[in-house]
Amino acid sequence: MERVPTTIYLWISRLAGLVGIACMVIAVVTSVTDSELKAQPSTYVVIAIAAFLFAIWAVLYEMRDRGIKTR
Repeated sequence: MERVPTTIYLWISRLAGLVGIACMVIAVVTSVTDSELKAQPSTYVVIAIAAFLFAIWAVLYEMRDRGIKTR
């Protein structure tokens, strides 16, 4: 079984990080303007946290594949 290239993990982590940042911006804007953009601001915060955790997981998985100990 071949190993997934490093660039895929790095792009996944970058994409998840950007999604997290976008969700945080949407949450701040919707809470300041007292409006809802398809969901409550707390929903966007939860999505952002999940995206950041996924980004961290992708980087740690790549480090493990390279043989770098994470513990």
